[in-house]
Amino acid sequence: MAKKVKARGSIIYKIIIVALVVGLIWSIEYPKSLWKNEEKNAQICRNHMEHILYAELIYLSYSGADTYTDTLKNAIDFIKNDTTGLLLKRFTDIDSTLAERIYDVLEKDTTAAAIIDTLYDYGYAMDLDTTNVLILDSLRTYEKYKRVIDSMALNVLDELFLCPTVLDSYKIVALDTSVIKELYIYCPIDSLDSLRVAKDFLLNKIGGLRISNHGAIENGDRSWSEED
Repeated sequence: MAKKVKARGSIIYKIIIVALVVGLIWSIEYPKSLWKNEEKNAQICRNHMEHILYAELIYLSYSGADTYTDTLKNAIDFIKNDTTGLLLKRFTDIDSTLAERIYDVLEKDTTAAAIIDTLYDYGYAMDLDTTNVLILDSLRTYEKYKRVIDSMALNVLDELFLCPTVLDSYKIVALDTSVIKELYIYCPIDSLDSLRVAKDFLLNKIGGLRISNHGAIENGDRSWSEED
């Protein structure tokens, strides 16, 4: 009988030790995962604002309105509804952030990787500002790569509506006077969002998470460039 009690006590101690170890690991990994996720969200949010800027530039240049739009859906639908595919191509060509994303995917293909690397080197050697256009146009001569490029561009356009941290819409201000046309794109995170996280016991007290606004693009100037 005494041996059974001892065995039961030993098992309980082992369970407690395992629970403590698991709790310790969780207390370390949980904050790290929160911070890493928010860092990723901040980059995605800034990429979204970059894409929005380029979509707005297409709208300004080709819509005939001769102005930006403060309704993001107008700019996105204008590109997506173009049956010629020209506007989607123009959007992809000028969006360097999207181009890099496309290269990351296509470089897994040996032929595509060779095209990208060769033309990158050529563009650098010749000091060409239009290297992305050169590379993308060359890739588009292959139907399978063209499908990937267009599909990724359309997916990006569908992703642009919400900041991934707070799932709220971007704030876009389009100003048009007789002299100038201005565009302001703002991350929607505000002090109330930061306060909400600060009051969340699990996120803030346990995870140590804090969130802040991811920045803005004002007339082409990226606020986060000032942080570099």
